[in-house]
Amino acid sequence: MTEFSARTRAANLQRMRDEPLEVLVVGAGIVGAGVARDAACRGFATALVDRGDFAAGTSGKTSRLVHGGLRYLRNYRFGLVRRAVRERDLLLRNAPGLVHPLPFLIPSYVDRGPGRLLLRFGLFLYDFLSREKTLPRRSWLSPQEAREHEPQIAAERLAGAGLYYDAGTDDSRLVLAVVQDAAKAGAIVANHIQVQGLVRKEDRVVGAHLQDAMTGGSFTASSRSVVNATGVWLDDLRTGGLMPTIRPTKGTHIFVPRSKIGNRHALALTAKRDGRVVFVLPWDDLALVGTTDTDFHGDPTRVVPDAGDVAYLLDTVNETFPSAHLVPDDVVSAYAGLRPLLRRGRAKAESDISRDHAIFEDRDGLISVTGGKLTTHRSMAEEVGGLLAHRLGRPQAIVTRDRLLGPPMRPLEEFTDLGFDEETALHLQGRYAAEQVQRHLGAPSATERLVPARPHTWVEVEIAVHEEMAMTLGDVLVRRLGLFYETPDQGMHVAGAVAERIGGILGWDSTRTGREIRAYEDLVRAHQGFRVDHGG
Repeated sequence: MTEFSARTRAANLQRMRDEPLEVLVVGAGIVGAGVARDAACRGFATALVDRGDFAAGTSGKTSRLVHGGLRYLRNYRFGLVRRAVRERDLLLRNAPGLVHPLPFLIPSYVDRGPGRLLLRFGLFLYDFLSREKTLPRRSWLSPQEAREHEPQIAAERLAGAGLYYDAGTDDSRLVLAVVQDAAKAGAIVANHIQVQGLVRKEDRVVGAHLQDAMTGGSFTASSRSVVNATGVWLDDLRTGGLMPTIRPTKGTHIFVPRSKIGNRHALALTAKRDGRVVFVLPWDDLALVGTTDTDFHGDPTRVVPDAGDVAYLLDTVNETFPSAHLVPDDVVSAYAGLRPLLRRGRAKAESDISRDHAIFEDRDGLISVTGGKLTTHRSMAEEVGGLLAHRLGRPQAIVTRDRLLGPPMRPLEEFTDLGFDEETALHLQGRYAAEQVQRHLGAPSATERLVPARPHTWVEVEIAVHEEMAMTLGDVLVRRLGLFYETPDQGMHVAGAVAERIGGILGWDSTRTGREIRAYEDLVRAHQGFRVDHGG
C-alpha cells in the first residue's frame, strides 16, 4: 500500500454512501481494526469507521506489551493465558517489525509479591502453555544472580528472581498496521467519523447515520451487519434497556529517564501498597512505568493522569530501585486510558476483573464485542468473523493466522544508505520499509530531526499524512510519531512547524492551522495537570 491519505479517505466516504456493505465495523481500536481485517480477508464488503483517529482510545494508551498475562495464572485463568501466549507467538512470527522479544525479570521478595516456589511454578506453566516455543525458556536466579542482571534492585529480603520472556510493541502503530492491512484486503476505512445513530428496518439494524468530523457533512451507510467495537462506549449503541455491559477501569502510565532507574531489562514489580503488578519497560533511553487500575466514573472523553496515580507509580519503582529517588519532576510524560472490562457477578477489586472477551448478538442484529486485550485481538476478530460468515451464509475459514503484518525486517544499511545516522536508521527500521521512506526524501528537511534529542525526522510527517491517513496535528504527534510521549514538552516546541507542514499538504488555511495548534496545546495542558496537582 502506498497512498493512504485524506484523498483516500474522501474516496472511501463516497464509497460508503454509494455501495451496499455486508459488514460495518464501528470503532477502530485494536478489536475493531482486527474485525475489519478478518472480515475483509474473508471477502466480505467491509467498512471501518471511528469517531476519532485509529487507536485514539484505549488501544493507544496501553502498557505496550504483547503478552500472555503471567499474573492471570494466580486467578486460574489458564484458558485466557494459553490463548494469549499463543497469539503472542503468532504476532512475534507474523509481525517481526512491530513485535519484539522482551526479557523480563520478576523479583521475589520475602515481604511482598509471589513467593519463590509459587513464582517458579507459575513460570513453568507460562512456558508450558506456549505451543510454538518461539521465545527462550524461563530460568530462576539466585539473589546474587538477580543483582548481577539488575544491579540497582534492592538487595534486602530479596529471595531471587524469575527471568522469562514476553514481547513489546508500539500499540498505536500496531493498530495502524492492522487497519492498513484491512484496507489492503479491501476494507473501506475512514477515521474521524461519528456514528450519530443506527438505521433500523423492521426492528433490525441495517446501517448507520454517519457524520464527518472534518467537514460536518452527514450521510447514511447501509450494511447487512453492524459490529459494535467501541470499547468503553459499547453500551451507547446498544438499545432495549440492557444492564450496563462495561465496567471501565483507569490505567495510568508514566515515562521517566531510564538512567534514573538504571534498569537493564523489563521488570514486573509488586507494589507494597496493594500487591498490584507494575511493569517497568525499556523504551530506548526512557522507561515506561505502569499501570494503575482503578474504577472510573467520569467522562470517558477526558481521561488524564492525576497526581495520586503518578505518585503510586513512582513509589512502586522507588521501593525496588532505592537509589532511583524518582520524584514528579522526573516524569517526562504521563498518560491514562480506560479498559473496557466486563461486568460479571459481584463487585471485585479492579485488578481481579476478567480480561477475557465477550460477544453479544442483540435482538436487532447488532453484534457487540468487548473485553480482551491487545495481544488477543486476532482470535477475538476471528470469532466475530465466524459469526458473520454464518449470518451471511459464507463458508467458515481461518484467514489471518498466517498473514504477515507491518513493515518487513530489512537490513539497517538500507536506511543508513538513505542518509540517516545509525540511531535514526534503527528508529525508522522498526516503522517503515526503506522504499516507503525513499518516496518522501524530496520533501523539505526530510532527513533532519524534528527534535535534536529524538530520532524522529521530517520524512515521518510526510509519511503520516500521505500514507497513514493522519488528519490532525494530534494524529501525527501523538499516534504516528509519538513525540507527545517522548519529550518533556510533549512536542509543543515543534507543534507549530509540524502543523504548518501538515496544513501545506492538506490545504489548511491559517484559521484551521491555529485551531489545530490550540487543540494540541489543550491536550498537552490536560496531560500535565498532575504537575499542578502535585505543586510542580
